[in-house]
Order: sequence, then structure tokens, then C-alpha cells
Amino acid sequence: MEIVLIGAGRMGQGLAGRLIEEGHNLTVVDRDAGKLEHISNYLDVMTLQGNGADYETLTEAGAGDADLLLAVTSDDAVNMLCCLTARKLGVKNTVARVRTMEYYRQLVFFKEELGLSLVFNPERDAAAEISRVLRIPSAAKVESFAKGRAEMVEFIITEDMPICGLKLMKMRDRYGSGILVSAVEHEGSVLIPRGSYTLSAGDSVHLVGAPAKMSAFFKAIGTYKRSVRDVMILGGGRISLYLGRELLDVGIRVKIIEEDPQHCEVIKEILPKAEVLLGDGTDPQLLEEEGVRTTDAFVALTGSDQNNIITSMFAARSGAGKVITKINQDVFRTMVGSHRLESFVTPTNIAADNIVQYVRAMQNSLDASGIESLHEIADGKAEVLEFMIRKDAPYLDKPIRSLNIRPDTLLAAIIRGNECIIPGGDDCVKLHDSVIAVTTRFGMQRFADIFEE
Repeated sequence: MEIVLIGAGRMGQGLAGRLIEEGHNLTVVDRDAGKLEHISNYLDVMTLQGNGADYETLTEAGAGDADLLLAVTSDDAVNMLCCLTARKLGVKNTVARVRTMEYYRQLVFFKEELGLSLVFNPERDAAAEISRVLRIPSAAKVESFAKGRAEMVEFIITEDMPICGLKLMKMRDRYGSGILVSAVEHEGSVLIPRGSYTLSAGDSVHLVGAPAKMSAFFKAIGTYKRSVRDVMILGGGRISLYLGRELLDVGIRVKIIEEDPQHCEVIKEILPKAEVLLGDGTDPQLLEEEGVRTTDAFVALTGSDQNNIITSMFAARSGAGKVITKINQDVFRTMVGSHRLESFVTPTNIAADNIVQYVRAMQNSLDASGIESLHEIADGKAEVLEFMIRKDAPYLDKPIRSLNIRPDTLLAAIIRGNECIIPGGDDCVKLHDSVIAVTTRFGMQRFADIFEE
């Protein structure tokens, strides 16, 4: 596909990398020549210096003939104007990054009038991901599928867990049939494991099942943590505001530490039920005075990756129940390692998943089993995809054991009505099912891609 990307900042760079990996042709537009030079040094893209909202600039970038325009500058109004202008030029689809709460709410109603195909809000999506992890504090990461009827949970095996040293073929007998280990990160490699695989300490396991089955499993292996009742948030930015509102709405106590006095007043107006403290959240004494040792969860959401990591490590060492760390650059996660911190949130990666999902759906808009949702897992080494089966096909109503599924792919779950089925060899995929597949093969666009030709 021919794609025009407006904005070469951190978000633009992350999206460009993923879209190039997907095989698309990309033209990147930005006012800043330095950013364009940086992105062109490591990615095979065309670049154009100029104002992405300007008619002549968009014409020169080829927006009129493009399949998609993505506007991801730091200015919401500019992003919307870029999309509106590109629509007038004839671009087929437009996607805008909109971060401001007021704009985002209004665009739900004005998408069509502004010519927007999709609006995404990385901060709101990051807050939603953090909220899911806080709901299952035993997990490092939680992805939701089929409107919450199925989940993929990531957690790390430790030596004291009863499943350490257990072969996967024995999991069903010991812990029931409602869960499935769908992927394992072992010593830097990602596996789609078979029944003979033995779990070992340090493995990062990706588990699929219904929410109730997940809770029962964590209780059975002795790692279940009680529900979060109070959360300490470091930093009062947009993610904190979205997260604070979501947590307060379900009765969780929220304490936000912010060092800017004027912004503290803004937070108090937006979240009157939250406790807002003025102070430097990187000060260990302040954190201890405010109860970091006894809080159910600590979430570091400042604009500095280094501050987030350092304060998270202090909170984890102090005894905070659950620690979640926002980072903007994945390299920091690699440097820290999972032995100290396990729950990281990267807004750019979340946004990239949503955009890639949308682009693949565009490519197969007429297909009857297209992608409903997509998530990268295992540090980008595997994907989990949700497909909706909308039309009759040769692979329906046949036992899974008789289907020629690719060896690098696992059919992890079937959602039928309100039931989440962990499929065995005799189960079948039926019309109107949602199906979750995990794969180390990138680029799948439709359910038929999971089968070998």
C-alpha cells in the first residue's frame, strides 16, 4: 500500500518501522529536517520537509493517490486538518492521532464530517492496558479479546511455582481444560510450545483463557494477588488522567504525585475524587511518607523513562503490591531485564498494534474472516490475532486435528457466544465464531493464513 505519514517524532518513527516491516511504501512528511534525516537513516522511506496540513505539501507527497494518510504530529488540530485536506485531495483513508480529552470525545460524533476513517488516542489506550493489568495483578501484561470473553495473560515462571518443571501435557490434568499456554519466551527465543515442553524458571509464559479461569489458575499455583484497592500514580500527564478516571469509576482510591503546582490544580478539577499531591516523586522519602510500602499498586507515568524505571525499582523493593512502568523506548526494557520489573507499558507499541490491525483489515476488507484485533507479544517476536468467521469456508465444522495448521501457529481459543473454548483435536471452528491464533509468522491478514498451502 502507498501510505503518507505526517509527523516524524517518536510516534511517527515507531509507526514507520512497523509499516515498513509490513511491506508498505511510505512517504514521511515533517517540518523538522533533522527528524527526517534520522528516520531515513534507518528506514527505507521517502521524506519530504514541509507542513503536512498544507495543500501543496500534501500534493507533492502524493496524498491524492495514496491508500492511507496517517497524521501523528503532536498537535491534534494539525492532525485533523491534515486528514481533512488529504480527503479533499482524494486519499482513500485517513487516520488521526488525537490526544486531547475534549477533542477525542467530540470526534466520536464528527468522524465522518471530518473525513476520518479512524481516530486513535495512545494515552487513552495505554491507560486501558494498565487498567487491565491492575485487574489481574498476578500478571505482567493482559490483552483482552472478544469483548472481554477471553484474555491473554503474560507472567514469569519462578522456581517456587508448582508448574516449574511441569510438562505442558500435564497442565490440563492438574489445572483443568480452561487455559492454554500459547507462547513461551525461553532464553531469548519465542516458542509455540507443544505438549512435551517443560516449563522452567525464568520462562515468560503467555496464557489464554476466560477471565474466571485465569483467576482460578493463579489461585491454584499460589500466585494470586488480591484485587487492587488503592493506586499511587507518579506523574499527572494524560495517561494518568485517563487511568485515574477509569479507576475512580470502579471505586479504586487514586493518589497522584505531580511536581508542577499549576498542573496539580488542573488534575484536581478533572479528577476531584483523587488525592493530588505536590512533590517530587523521585524523592524516596516522599514516596515512603505517602505509603509506597503499603500501596496495592504503583504506576510510574512521568515523561522520563529513566525516572519511571528508577522509581519503579524503588517501589518494588519497598514492597508495593504491583508495579507498572511506562517507557517510551523499548531499549530500556531490555537493559533493565525482567528480573527486576515485569510490567511495562509502551504507548507507541500499543498505537502501532492498532494501526497495523487497521491496515491489514483495509487490505482484506472483502474477506469473510478478517482481523478483529492484533497484538505483538514477546517483545515483538510473535503476534496474537483475533479473527471473526463471517462466512462459510472449507475449514469450518472439521475437527482441528484434521486441519493443516502451520507449525509456527497455534489455534489458541474459540469464542462461541459467551463461552471461551480451549480447543482440543476434536473441536471445530464454526460460522460466527471468534478465533484467537498465536504465531511467530508475521503478516497474517485472514484466518485462512494460519493453514499451510
